[in-house]
Amino acid sequence: MAPLTEIISMLIGQAFGQTRLPDIDFEGKTIIVTGANTGLGLECAKHLARKNASRIILACRDTNKGQRAVEAILHETRSIGATIVEVWELDLANYQSVITFGARVRDHLPRLDAFVANAGMELQEYRTAEDLEIHLTVNVVSTFMSAIAVLPKLHETSEKYGIQTSLTFCGSMYHIFGPDNEFDDRLRENLDLFDTLSTSDPAKTDIIWRYALSKLMVHQCYHELVTALASSQTRDWSRIVVNLVNPGWCGTDLSRAKPHPIMERVFFALMGWSAEKGSRVYVDAMVAGPSSHGKYLSECKVREESRYMRSERGLQIQGKMWRDLMLRIRRISPEVADLIL
Repeated sequence: MAPLTEIISMLIGQAFGQTRLPDIDFEGKTIIVTGANTGLGLECAKHLARKNASRIILACRDTNKGQRAVEAILHETRSIGATIVEVWELDLANYQSVITFGARVRDHLPRLDAFVANAGMELQEYRTAEDLEIHLTVNVVSTFMSAIAVLPKLHETSEKYGIQTSLTFCGSMYHIFGPDNEFDDRLRENLDLFDTLSTSDPAKTDIIWRYALSKLMVHQCYHELVTALASSQTRDWSRIVVNLVNPGWCGTDLSRAKPHPIMERVFFALMGWSAEKGSRVYVDAMVAGPSSHGKYLSECKVREESRYMRSERGLQIQGKMWRDLMLRIRRISPEVADLIL
């Protein structure tokens, strides 16, 4: 259970926190938003179109829904002719789709100014994808594999144009509720953390809180990625700003597959955000600059993460988690794993 002080801080931020849209023109910029056919990703893309982004790529699992999102963006923002909005297939439940998407970005995209790793999923039933519990596959492994796969294009753009580019991960205030006790029996070096977390045994896997656990893992792997880029001996990644944002508790389709008890609906009515309000944090993060690099942003401000995240135990688990993640990515695609050496 999260400490009471962290729960109170989260509720205050949700109830009274504000988000903002930066006063900036994205003319000439190419930006990719994953999971952009609905919810936060779609609203983010609308903001980008209104701010004159030259090319917006919606990276979606369902390209038909993606095309409908394109039509909605162009209609609502009246940006026909000013902004190119297109759909590229990206299914985070399928590793080959992630590999193909990354290669397409590196080989065929002239430039990439920002990548928003927004896509994710939340279920309350046990399912698998690519031989792992599906939250781990989609929210963690494929999210980081897709981000790593596009880093060279972000780097190339920053070098060619002498600008800063950005990589933004979708974190969550819910990381404070991640049941980190599930890690404790899985720390032996000969056991892969992702494999052991994928058990269907209800005594070992709290599937109700699996989304929160996967977001906690995103937070931990994010910090390790930032460290890995800073220590790279083969490439200077310093012109890429990498940050992590909490978009808040928003009314989206993310949790459509789970029940919503009456008290949850009451609390959401009191303090829930619209997807439009939450999506502003992505746009803000794109231009937040070096002061946001390696940081966690909530309500468009740098915030402190959970006590567990900052603890010696948390850092120990974080290191093993990253090692196991990179070993897995190397098995899936040595080419992608080598991109951040």
